[in-house]
Amino acid sequence: MRFHPDGPSIPDILLERCDAGRVVFLCGAGVSVPSGMPNFVDLTRYVIEFFDPPADSEIMAAFRPWLDDQSAANVPLDQIFNLLHLEYGKGEVNALVTERLSAPLEIKDFGREHGLIKRVSSSLSGVPQIVTTNFDRLFEIGQEGEHLVRHVQPAFPDLNFGSKIEGITYLHGRLVDAASESHPYVLSSADFGRAYLSEGWATNFIRHLLERYTVVLVGYQAEDPPIKYLLQGLNHDGQYDRSRLYAFDHGLPEEIEAKWRDRGVTAIAYSDHPDLWWSMEAWADRADDPRRWRASIIAKSQQDPKNLAPHERGQVAHVLRTVQGAKLFSEAEPAPHPEWVCVMDANVRSAKQSRDYGDDAEVFDPGAAYGLDDDLGDMSEDDRRQGVSNDNLLVWRDEDDNPHDFHRLGGRQAEGFETIPKRLGHLINWVSKSIDSPVLAWWAIRQNGLHPRLLKQFERQMERSEALHERARHIWNLILEHHRDPRNRQLDSDWFDLKKRIKAEGWTASVLRDFRRVSTPRMEIKPPFGLVQSRPPCVPWEKIHFGDLGQFEVVFLERHNEGLDVPDDQLPQVFGILEEQLTVASGLLGDIETVYFQTPTCYPDREVDGREHITKAAEVVTLFVQLFDRMAAKWSELAHAHATTWPATDQFFFRKLKLYAFSKVDTFEADHVAEEVLSLDQETFWDIDVVRELLFLLADRWGELSQEKRNQLIDRILTGPDQLSHWSDEEFPGRRDEFAARYARYLELKDCELTADRSDWLAEMIRGISGWSDDWATSTVIERGSHVGWIGTDEKPDALMNLPVNEVISKAKEDLKRDFDSFTEKRPFTGLVKANPRKALSALTVAGRDDDYPKAFWSSMITELPADIPPRLRRVFLNRIARLPHAVIAELRHTLGRWLDQNLVAVLEFDDDLGWAVYDHIVDGILSAGADAAKSGLGEVRQGGKVIQRSRRTFEHAINGPIGMCANALFHAVPGKKQEAGSLIPDHIKSRVERLFTASNEGADHAVSITTSKLNWLMFVDPGWTQERLIPMLAFEHPASEPAWNGFLHGREPSPTLAEIIKPILLDLIPWVERLSWDRDFSEVAAQWLGFMRVFHPDEPSGLSRGEMRSVFRAMSDDTRNRFIFWLGQVGQKNENGWAKHVIPLINEDWPRERRYRTSASMRAWIGLLDDTGDSFPAVYEAVKMFLVPVETHDHPFYRFTREISDEKPITALFPEVTLDLMNRATPQVLTRPPYELPKVLALIAETEPDLTSDPRYLRLIDLVERS
Repeated sequence: MRFHPDGPSIPDILLERCDAGRVVFLCGAGVSVPSGMPNFVDLTRYVIEFFDPPADSEIMAAFRPWLDDQSAANVPLDQIFNLLHLEYGKGEVNALVTERLSAPLEIKDFGREHGLIKRVSSSLSGVPQIVTTNFDRLFEIGQEGEHLVRHVQPAFPDLNFGSKIEGITYLHGRLVDAASESHPYVLSSADFGRAYLSEGWATNFIRHLLERYTVVLVGYQAEDPPIKYLLQGLNHDGQYDRSRLYAFDHGLPEEIEAKWRDRGVTAIAYSDHPDLWWSMEAWADRADDPRRWRASIIAKSQQDPKNLAPHERGQVAHVLRTVQGAKLFSEAEPAPHPEWVCVMDANVRSAKQSRDYGDDAEVFDPGAAYGLDDDLGDMSEDDRRQGVSNDNLLVWRDEDDNPHDFHRLGGRQAEGFETIPKRLGHLINWVSKSIDSPVLAWWAIRQNGLHPRLLKQFERQMERSEALHERARHIWNLILEHHRDPRNRQLDSDWFDLKKRIKAEGWTASVLRDFRRVSTPRMEIKPPFGLVQSRPPCVPWEKIHFGDLGQFEVVFLERHNEGLDVPDDQLPQVFGILEEQLTVASGLLGDIETVYFQTPTCYPDREVDGREHITKAAEVVTLFVQLFDRMAAKWSELAHAHATTWPATDQFFFRKLKLYAFSKVDTFEADHVAEEVLSLDQETFWDIDVVRELLFLLADRWGELSQEKRNQLIDRILTGPDQLSHWSDEEFPGRRDEFAARYARYLELKDCELTADRSDWLAEMIRGISGWSDDWATSTVIERGSHVGWIGTDEKPDALMNLPVNEVISKAKEDLKRDFDSFTEKRPFTGLVKANPRKALSALTVAGRDDDYPKAFWSSMITELPADIPPRLRRVFLNRIARLPHAVIAELRHTLGRWLDQNLVAVLEFDDDLGWAVYDHIVDGILSAGADAAKSGLGEVRQGGKVIQRSRRTFEHAINGPIGMCANALFHAVPGKKQEAGSLIPDHIKSRVERLFTASNEGADHAVSITTSKLNWLMFVDPGWTQERLIPMLAFEHPASEPAWNGFLHGREPSPTLAEIIKPILLDLIPWVERLSWDRDFSEVAAQWLGFMRVFHPDEPSGLSRGEMRSVFRAMSDDTRNRFIFWLGQVGQKNENGWAKHVIPLINEDWPRERRYRTSASMRAWIGLLDDTGDSFPAVYEAVKMFLVPVETHDHPFYRFTREISDEKPITALFPEVTLDLMNRATPQVLTRPPYELPKVLALIAETEPDLTSDPRYLRLIDLVERS
């Protein structure tokens, strides 16, 4: 946890032990330096300057490097003090030390840091617990300091006999008065040797301290003499519990970790000294009253977490990792903001970005909105494969209790009343109390199962909450129903198990019950699409749509394309069960507000055009119809009884099935069918989803009907439908007559005889319908996607074909809306462009005379114009584009930019001069419209309504921007004969490219990015222009360097010629890239390029030398180095003999040897590389093993070592001895949590190579496993 954004990340366990009064601070010179005290170097200089030894003396020879270059100093300062003692006498030297440390301090607030540490280190009694190697008495400043107990050697507290550590313990001596006869300080190497080694009194004291307390080192560096002697005396080399000894140190985390790790110390890095003391001040406030501090953090949780900084969310997360914090959180009033569940759930906050649809679509980054300050950055798929994840607060943690009641083989607890760790129990209470927020519903849908106790709590909360919104109650009921069905959280093999039972047992009563269970419809809910895929809804319940929360779908008897054989004697029972389940499914579909639901036609072989798309829930209808056909043939009366009960009001299944059943001649008498059809209400009668079944029924049985019933039916049809809500009063008569004419004319065309007056009535109606065609009638029953319930597009241009040109646009605008009764969007102008492009263009030209340039129609004209139009029409079209007003060009900029990108080559082949005129006119229009017109179609990333600052100077923005598209079109237009080496880009293309470089705002960036993405090819074709105009942009100080590099890094690695030229820049590229705010981390790409140059072009002018590659590695961040290791694995796998030829030499010769590069994160990367090495595992391990460090992790990096992947034996079974050595290196001496993979690896080693069970390495590891 961090107290401040730039402060050190302090482990939770250390903070909690501090709250419990179990932490002792061991303080060095760095604590006193801010108060004006000298550090060890300055103190040594003071003494030496006083004695002024000869310049050629041993003392000066030893000390001079400390003044010039401390990194070159090789004589420790304690040894220099030993020389001073020998030369000038210990008493005199130490007296001088007393004099220097007793000098008045000029710093105004000296002792401030000491006061903070006293507060942080206090016991539960409020008394500081401090050990210091400093001599000064700054811890004694202040009223409370004067009364503190002071311990000085040899009178240290005897911790073995229960003495307290409260007060100040001066480990190396306490500053005495200047007039004292003796000055007993531990200063020289001889003093240190006695204290820590020969006599060991300091070592013994610290050892006993570590057995009882957690010790925090502050004010030291890893190389300081006190640390060196202390850890040498303790033999503290990493074989101890590292959670007992911590050290704050200044520097980069990976460097600090490496320096302290081999000393058995957990390092806490901070970037600057003020950041450390700023955090210490906040920690002191917490230590003064942990409960009050905890309450203040919980108060923050009432804010939207998106409005807090990552470290502030991290503070709340820290509190929620404790029982006390979770309890406070769950009981807080007002209740915490519901979106804190997104912070707690690592799967939510680590999800990928999502975006809305359309131009300028909003992008949501859950990591930016909900991430914690110590979360991992962009996790690669390889990371996820190895189980790398961020901390999830909603799962059991090592610090949680583990109630035994739930872990039993018999006597299971009642569902929903299971015991659960206290912390999770409190979080369950909060989550369940937050059901009035749609956010919690969205979160619950994302879970693959919910704990039974949480489900029960949800139910109870719904029962208690009278104020819960009706819609919320309805949706929560559906969510709970989904989670209570075990089929939604496991692989559903029920169908296959049922088929096996039928084959083995037949259709017994037990099998029929099983069939009823398996065929019961279930509701499947998946995460939603679009922006809400990773962003929870932010609207109240009354505005919530199901699609805001998830994809709700009814799944019904998934047969996996297999048939179901039902014998005749079991047909009634099976049919009855399916009938019941259709009723259940219909209820579910209604509950999830299904609007567009397509059931298969009951006539699959009749008047069908194309293949129909059927949802999972509807597939069973085909089986049901087949079984009904058999029922009607064998048990006509029983079929009649069933069909009679089917409600025609059910829009999903039974309305269609009932009309189909009426077609059975032996089951239903014709006039009875007519009466039933006539009794249908208007909505049912005119339901477009059952039009096939209705009209086929009437057409098939028309001859059987009495004249009276025929007349009644045709009168009902010719009267037409009622006015629908979205039909205006003006359009209703026309709509009504069109539907009536379609139905009636279809029957007439099928030889269904109408009386003369009714036939005349129909003919008169058709004459009043503009553009009527009998195809309208026949198409009414044709099974097409746009007629059967999913939203389609009707591009039929019939309504426009015969209109005068000057009326086309106004009529097309009227039709530019959806026909809701047929789920179809009318796009007649698009159809006109395809069918009669000349008329479409003429209509737009006429409208243009009135300054009317409808964007939608011009977009259709541009994008849908057929490729095979006559040359003359094409010329007219191009000239029309070339004369569009600039304002219209700007409005159509994305459409025209995309059209140029895709069609400029063809246009130039048609007419070169005209093509360039069109191109230049489009660019003129875009450039003249200003900065906004050049903007990319990619939207902003938002968090809490605020824009997250991400660079827009990228290739992704360029390919979605009009200027970027225009630039890309230019490179498509380079003639084929000009694409050979040195053939040069034509001047007229280069001049246009360079003009785009002058576009305003981000337009120029897009042109640059597109151009540099082709830099390798441009260097090949036109090296002179490339070196003169483009390569200079790669210089980091160039104003276009950011878009230039982003585009370049989207291409392939630089060619040898190009690499040789830009190599000086490449060597410094990675640190520069890592400072930029791009969406993707291109430092990884840059690292791979440099690796490619080293691996495949070693020591060539276009490649890298060993020293250059090593410098590149050192300049990378730890994360980039680790991703490079993954790339190395790809080199090993994808190249012949790649491990031995490329990977192993690079590791052996180039990888930096400094310990700071051996981090826990690099450990995971090396393991990821090793588990893909196959037969080369032993050889690669031999190269890698020196870089491996012991690490304890929640991840499972060794899963490939125990599992068969793609029929290959596990690595452990192939190389047991090498794997054992790896596990021994990778496993710490002390484990603080049960290991996950280690027991499996050891078991496989014992099985594969039993002799290794007596190996000391195996014995150490198995002992750790058995003790855990």
